[in-house]
Amino acid sequence: MSYRLLRTLALASAVILSSLLSVACDGRNEGGPAANVNRAANGGASSEAAQARTKPQRIEMGDDLFLPAQLTVAAGTKVTWVNKGSKAHTVVSNDKLFDSGLVNVGGEFSHTFDAPGTYLYHCAPHAKMIGQIVVK
Repeated sequence: MSYRLLRTLALASAVILSSLLSVACDGRNEGGPAANVNRAANGGASSEAAQARTKPQRIEMGDDLFLPAQLTVAAGTKVTWVNKGSKAHTVVSNDKLFDSGLVNVGGEFSHTFDAPGTYLYHCAPHAKMIGQIVVK
């Protein structure tokens, strides 16, 4: 097989695996319907329960991929991207909501997702590196 075909198959496998892992872990990440509590309008125990369900999440930046490529979280969750690759990467939202700038090897970048929605992002220097955060 050609190098290009092997690379494409490896990337496709990584995306499928990360999607399967995301689905398998989905119940742990979301915390159920109570995780969508509006903290500004609802204080007290409901707010504390919602905050407990917004456990910080990590995404690894490898050489040419984000792992997992798709992540579903509750509103209010802090997501941290950690550069485990061998070169600098960026985390840039397609709608310009956040931009990490260059993250060196071993570095990290965090963003808290407060509003429900789907957030697409990419690595500016490596256009094939794409990811998605779904906030419920």
